[in-house]
Amino acid sequence: MKLLEPFELGGLVLPNRVVMAPMTRNRSPGQAAPEMAAEHYAARASAGLIITEATQVSARGQSTADTPGLHNNEQTAAWKLVVDAVHNSGGRIVVQLAHAGRLTHSDYHGLPPVAPSAVKPVGFVRTPLGTKPYETPWVPTTPEVVALVEEFGRAALKAEEAGFDGVEIHGAHGFLIDQFLQSGTNQRSDVYGGSAERRRRFAFEVLEAVSGVWPKSRVGFTLSPGGSHKGIFDEDPVGTFTTLAQALSRKGLGWLHVADFPVGELRPSEFLRPVFPGPLIVSEGYTRDSAEEALRAGCADLVAFGKAFTANPDLVEKFRNGDRLALADPKTFYAGGRLGYVE
Repeated sequence: MKLLEPFELGGLVLPNRVVMAPMTRNRSPGQAAPEMAAEHYAARASAGLIITEATQVSARGQSTADTPGLHNNEQTAAWKLVVDAVHNSGGRIVVQLAHAGRLTHSDYHGLPPVAPSAVKPVGFVRTPLGTKPYETPWVPTTPEVVALVEEFGRAALKAEEAGFDGVEIHGAHGFLIDQFLQSGTNQRSDVYGGSAERRRRFAFEVLEAVSGVWPKSRVGFTLSPGGSHKGIFDEDPVGTFTTLAQALSRKGLGWLHVADFPVGELRPSEFLRPVFPGPLIVSEGYTRDSAEEALRAGCADLVAFGKAFTANPDLVEKFRNGDRLALADPKTFYAGGRLGYVE
């Protein structure tokens, strides 16, 4: 089975092509990963690669309640316990660095959300003071955008201190980088807005900041072409993300991780694979059989699984043996506590 074959990723020898997808679990009060997170991740160390849940690069980058950060010494120490546990169990783990941008609320940090333009998200957000509508974000000046880039660079340093094997930059699902990339949320007229080339400038500056700490072979980037989370959209998603993937390939990116839900009649892997010859991870709704099919067709090099790993820490072994998978219980996804996390 190709899914269980080894793969080399940036000098890391992965024993299989099964990736644990990043999954927000809302179990990090005070933005520090709890002790049980070490147990949670280490139990899944048989994955070829673990990608952590989205981890904010600053307090202002927090999206929802009890999500972890990587911007102070306490958080770094907490993540080091997780990394050590995974390594001691024979695994490999990279951290996904994120900034929620407009997808947060001032109730969390006393500051308005930040975004490339003053485009309010649709819907509501759960805050410490109850469920409220999203707020219209504050728009940074051109020099202030540079400060946002620097937050990713500092978090990359913290990731190195914690002992991670690499870094994945969160450019998907309506978060800050995605807000700069997509035309519906980026209405700027400076060097960070306008054409698709200018809209991707922020993403590339983040990549360079992170690559100042990590070799690019250990840096990945996640995208969700055509994603519409909380009202985000792009006028030409295929064109925008195809040219982005081409440019990322030229920059020597370690891997591209794509949320592979359809954009019109095409899956992103169909139009990105031809322009990104480097390691490609796909996710979103894959099963063992469909993952195997994608790998054999050359549509991807690795496949990430989310809900399946939530309920099956031994997912790789179950794939190997053809065992039936336990079903995840959605009521425990964001409930906090040990149930549905380590029990």
